Order: sequence, then C-alpha cells, then structure tokens
Amino acid sequence: MSNLKKALFLGFLALLTASIVVLGNLVTGNPVVAQQGSLSFLTTKQPSLYYQAATELNEVLKNSGFNLAIKEGSPGSFQNLIEIGNGRSDMAFAQQDAFYLLRNTGDKDVAKLAENIQIFAPVSSETIHLIVNTSSGIKNFADLKGKNVAVGLENSGTYVSAIFLYQLHNLDVTQESLVPMDIKESIAKVSKGELDAAFYTAGLGTPLLKNISAKDGSTLKLLPINQQEFTIPQQSYAKGSVLYTPQIIPANIYPWQKTPVSTVASNSFIFVKRSLDPKQIYDLAKASYSRASQLRKKDAFWKLFSITEAKSPRFNGIDYHLGVKNFLKEISDRRR
Repeated sequence: MSNLKKALFLGFLALLTASIVVLGNLVTGNPVVAQQGSLSFLTTKQPSLYYQAATELNEVLKNSGFNLAIKEGSPGSFQNLIEIGNGRSDMAFAQQDAFYLLRNTGDKDVAKLAENIQIFAPVSSETIHLIVNTSSGIKNFADLKGKNVAVGLENSGTYVSAIFLYQLHNLDVTQESLVPMDIKESIAKVSKGELDAAFYTAGLGTPLLKNISAKDGSTLKLLPINQQEFTIPQQSYAKGSVLYTPQIIPANIYPWQKTPVSTVASNSFIFVKRSLDPKQIYDLAKASYSRASQLRKKDAFWKLFSITEAKSPRFNGIDYHLGVKNFLKEISDRRR
C-alpha cells in the first residue's frame, strides 16, 4: 500500500470515528444505568444475533445473583466499543477487527477510548456475508469495483469489515460507491436489483438471513471471499497477526443458498469496562463459565465460549480484565 493511499485510508477512518464520538449520544440515548448488583449490556436491536445472545446470557445467569440491564439500539460492534470506552455501558459484544480499528484509528481521542476497554471472553467467529444480486454480473471481489454496495450503518461491525476488505483487495474506499444502510433494507434493495451487493458481518446462521425464504431469496447469492485474493497482507494492519480467518458457509444454512461458499470471519468477544470491580467480574466469570455448556446448546454463536478456548494458544496475549485473569489462574492452579 502506498503511503498516500494509507494516509487517505486512515484519514477516512478518522473522519468516521470522529463522527461516531460526536453522534454517540444521539445513537444510544442516555447512558445505560444498571441497578445495584447488575451490569449494563449494550446490544443491537431485535432480531439481531447480538440481542438474542445477550438475552440468552441473561437467562442463564438469572439464578446466579447477576442481572444484565440490556439496552438495545446500537448499530453494532464499533459503536458498542465507543460506548464502553466512554463509560456509557459496562459490557457489549464486538468484533476483533472493530477493536483493532478503535486502537489504531488516526484520531488520538478515539484511540484513547480503547484504554478503557478489556476483554471478558471470546465468544464466536463472525462470518462476513457478501450478498449479491444474481443478475449483477459480480463473480468475484474485484468485480465490486464501481458497483453500488451497501456496507451497513457507519458505526457497525459490518461497516468496519467492509472497509478493511476493500483495502485488503486494494480497492480504494475513497473512490468506491459505498452506501451506509441498515442491513435489512440493504438486502431488500439487493434482492430488487436496486443495489448490486451488500455486506453483513454476523454469526453463522444469523436469523435475519435465515428468515429469508427460498422464494424471496431467489435473486440473492453469497459471493466467495478468498484470502488468496488479498493483494495486501493482513499484517499491514494487524502487526503480525491476522484480522480474518477462513470459514465455510455450509449449503442450505440459509433457505436461498444451496451450495457451500468460502468466506472469512472475525473473532468476536464480550468486552467490558476496565474500571469494573475485579471481584465483581471474577464472580461474573465464575457464574458465566459454569453455564457455558448451556449457552453453546442454545446457539452456535457461543461456540468459543469455554474455559478451554479462553486459555487456548490462539488467544495468547488477550487483554483480559483482571477479574477474568484471576478466575482463569484459579482454574489453572486447580488443575495442576
């Protein structure tokens, strides 16, 4: 990537993140105020997978002494992180790529918010769905050049993933026709041919796509995303690590998708406010992980939520909250 293009990219992201900070209060309303003994949990609006998962977590915790004050309405991962960083929420789901962007944006005030955020637990691997109209003529990612493409709302995880993937394919986001838009609306427009394509980053089997019938989805298909087609190494952004890992979307997981499709995914986590009391977070970790199997049975979204995964080598170096570190250390000491 040329220095000029990288500067343009970072400047573009700085404008995005600065606008999110200014508009944050308008997006989520008043701060989520948790009652004593509870924690506020910001999520996207129904019927999203984030909202469903937050509700599932609250359900399994109901006899543990914890109650999650769920506040819906955030557009997604990036706004969730902004709200935790600003101290307006205690907990939220968010993608790895969104947190990377928050830490490395060109806006120093925004990047500083990341210092207020730590990780509670790995949860899932969120799939990047690239949905195109069957008559669009789009056969690979490079064909998106010059097309009208919906990229989710500006402060969502979908938006972040789309921007990064354009860059990894060496497509200049400042020159492309990227349309910020609600996911449900954008898919409807792709189906009608009013847009060429739409991105959607969500857990595999997301209800929004599952609820599209084979008939209603007859003009839709998923476009493959192949890491071998990246023209810029992921390490250019992630300092030696990768932002995205390969994933297969199985055939028939959505009624309108009859064949398997290769794509990429970003890990997602539960993030928490750094200033939360370590004893409270220790107790929450103990209560949550003891019910992890219940959550995994409820939905595949929770596939990474286990003590084994939390301690696995792929998550070495994760900045867990002190309360979580104490809990995981206690588990390790018991097993010696």
